[in-house]
Amino acid sequence: MTIPQMEQAVERFYSDILRYMVSRIREHSTAEDLTQETFFRFIRYAGELTFPSEKKCKAYLFQTAANVCRDYFTRREETVELEETIAAPEKDHDLAMTLESAITHLPEPQREAAILYYYHGFRVREIAGIQQVTVSAVKSRLKQARDTLRKVLEKEGII
Repeated sequence: MTIPQMEQAVERFYSDILRYMVSRIREHSTAEDLTQETFFRFIRYAGELTFPSEKKCKAYLFQTAANVCRDYFTRREETVELEETIAAPEKDHDLAMTLESAITHLPEPQREAAILYYYHGFRVREIAGIQQVTVSAVKSRLKQARDTLRKVLEKEGII
């Protein structure tokens, strides 16, 4: 990958990676630091790589971001409180707030899969690559996340 191609990838995907980090980390300043770390790793190793399409480059960046998050959570000693909200459809503010709250309480693997699938538009196979698990595991995580969210919405009387 050439330097102009790397610069173009950084410009194209920086905001996507930052949103992903904010949704995972829940602390904007830390998310910015981890976004920088993601792109540092990308630039460090991308010179040796070639990507047949923009989509493959994006998937590689999200996989790198997921790895940076795993490293962060491994080193982290305490839970970080929610400081920024996940960008959710604002048709119904109560529904958005309930969904946001429910998503934050999902187990980490389910939350990550749901965020990648519903908020970033990745396909199951791509999520499997990012999370380094099987396609079946991703499908299971998404089903469990949907079931949990459905129960929360039923409990709140929304559905």
